[in-house]
Amino acid sequence: MRHITFQYAFGLPSPWSLLALPLYTSLLFTQTLIAAPRNSLTIAFEDNVRSFDPRQSVDANSQYVEDLVHCSLMNFDQDGKAIPGALEASPSFVSPKVLEMQLRKDQKFSDGSPVRAEDVVATYNSLIKDKKFTRSSAFVGVDRVESIGEGRIRFTLKKPDASFPSNLVVGILKEADTKLAELNPLELKGCGPFKIKSTGINEIALEANGFAAVPPKLSLVTIKIVRNEKTRYAKLRAGEIDIVQNGISRDTLRTLERRNPNLKILKRPSLKTTYVGFNMKDPLVSNPAIRGAISLAVNRQEIINIILNGMAIPANTILPPNSVYHSESLKKDSYDPKAAEAMLDQAGLKRKTEGGFRFEVSLKTTTDVTRISVAKAIASQLKRVGIKVIVEPMEWGRFKLDIDQGRVQLWTLTWVGFKDPDIYRYAFATENFPPNGANRGWYSNPKLDALLESGREKNDFSERKKIYDQVQDIVDQDKPYIFLWHEENFAVVAKDLTGFELYADGRYSALQHSYFQ
Repeated sequence: MRHITFQYAFGLPSPWSLLALPLYTSLLFTQTLIAAPRNSLTIAFEDNVRSFDPRQSVDANSQYVEDLVHCSLMNFDQDGKAIPGALEASPSFVSPKVLEMQLRKDQKFSDGSPVRAEDVVATYNSLIKDKKFTRSSAFVGVDRVESIGEGRIRFTLKKPDASFPSNLVVGILKEADTKLAELNPLELKGCGPFKIKSTGINEIALEANGFAAVPPKLSLVTIKIVRNEKTRYAKLRAGEIDIVQNGISRDTLRTLERRNPNLKILKRPSLKTTYVGFNMKDPLVSNPAIRGAISLAVNRQEIINIILNGMAIPANTILPPNSVYHSESLKKDSYDPKAAEAMLDQAGLKRKTEGGFRFEVSLKTTTDVTRISVAKAIASQLKRVGIKVIVEPMEWGRFKLDIDQGRVQLWTLTWVGFKDPDIYRYAFATENFPPNGANRGWYSNPKLDALLESGREKNDFSERKKIYDQVQDIVDQDKPYIFLWHEENFAVVAKDLTGFELYADGRYSALQHSYFQ
């Protein structure tokens, strides 16, 4: 609760006033008024929202807005566990290839109309039949989707896929909207807690959806695009921004924790895994001895402590420790520069002069300040074992294009928001070379391919767990990536904001229940 204090002083200095009001020589009093809590909030994003069409939202910011504006069949809790969204319960496999599910009856679009099975069918049919949508690749295994009456929906798959329910997170559109050539964000009728009020070059405004199953307490959420970290920091301190999530450096975070009583820091384990990728088509880094030596020569904990402010744990697999599929049997590569040098010597990659370099590689990264610092730290550590690293920071668009087209030797990136071990198929299966998937290192292992297909088809948890333990072991041995760490999510939040909590995948779902005291 906010309090505003006013002081009133009535002085009557003139003689005529004194004659008229002899008893009023002066009056001084203080009155405290209770002000209504504010009901609007401002968030800072580092980059634009690239699409307001849920069928096209593949970048994080677009998906964050999608989650606020639309409802979906399935959702995820704070730890990344799949839970029902617009469904009464999680989908049931009535056979290995057939799933059925029941819509909730309290879901409404922002125009007050109910969410129908026909809307769901139209949304997913547009993804299945029209490959122009970027998220259609997740539904190539669907044979058909249909309404079977009374709000029930059936998906029939081409072959068994235990991971499929976790794909049912696309925002549901009205049937009529799925037929439009292009969606106007201001006319979108979503079934989430907010609706789009306005969009601009560097600002998006969302207002409460009064027809939401649980209407939010905030009436307005403004998203400002603030690309410069120093500007985000200044706006936080000035109270112009209420939430910045993962958008400031760890050094700045340390300063904020010490000096800003009006802000609070939230932290939570994330679904993030940072790695160094290798282009297996490159004649140099396709050498397994080089990849193994680099893994031994990188001091992960040192970088975590110095650059990440201790807010990460070393990784040896994509799957973080809070995943039920995380393999406990894998040994973490300990920092051992002597072993790295011996491995390179045995491979015939000796120093050209005493204390000199063995060879040179390029390491590409984004222009993010922290990512550049990480890349430079890796370069410094590899220099100790005789590897010269040229760090190449690049704007995101060019960076991604270079990786997808194989114009790279080493690169650093972070997997974000994955929930199922099927991520290994997307990242490492031979069938998922770009543009089909994200096997950007052009890595291929037939034994791994077979295991990934088997893991995808098994519904039994214990069977899947055994398969993905083997998958993680093979990837650890081959090292198409070297995994660096699993980062924590963090947010700097206005101290008087109540109810906001972090989610492992970075989504802002808690805004539905947030309010200012």
